[in-house]
Amino acid sequence: MAKEGLPIILSAPSGAGKTTVCQALLKRLPDLRFSISHTTRAPRENEQDGVDYFFVSQETFLEMTQRDEFVEWAKIHNNYYGTARKNIEETLQQGKDLILELDVQGVESLRNLRYKGVFIFILPPSLAELEKRLVGRGTEPDDKIKKRLAVGKEEIAKCHLYDYIVTNADVEETVDTLLAIIRAEKNRAGRYQSDCPEFRKILDPGGL
Repeated sequence: MAKEGLPIILSAPSGAGKTTVCQALLKRLPDLRFSISHTTRAPRENEQDGVDYFFVSQETFLEMTQRDEFVEWAKIHNNYYGTARKNIEETLQQGKDLILELDVQGVESLRNLRYKGVFIFILPPSLAELEKRLVGRGTEPDDKIKKRLAVGKEEIAKCHLYDYIVTNADVEETVDTLLAIIRAEKNRAGRYQSDCPEFRKILDPGGL
């Protein structure tokens, strides 16, 4: 049996550049898959259903939770977000590595379930820079920005939940660090099955 794909769980405070980093990472690793979450929030400008998120009604979302269709879900900023179990399992079983963008609540849920994956927290260079990025979006009023900063501080305080912490001062440098982490994790001895092709090729080259 070949190795299953690697689940890569990324979190960051709003405005830390997580989405930009993920997009750059996908360009460097074209075979990497991106988990698309379900959400009840309204689409932002240029966001597409089924590409950025699956945008659903609150009624539909809650019905999915009752059917246990999410591996994790949470309510954030008065909106629901969830990661569908089926899509994750199918992708990993195909041997594809998968990025899951989750908030801290989602990570807490996965940790409680002893979910096996690589948990990475992306930090902003400073709170001042985080505020600058949020203001630079130009999409939210001051009171919402203050709320996001307050939530961001709470999230940073829980970075001990993660395996790695990466400061995003420069996108390309951040991506280089993430690539190094992914390569190291993919080569952990514990990820190899005793009958995987890599072992068979070495131990029994004539049998392939």
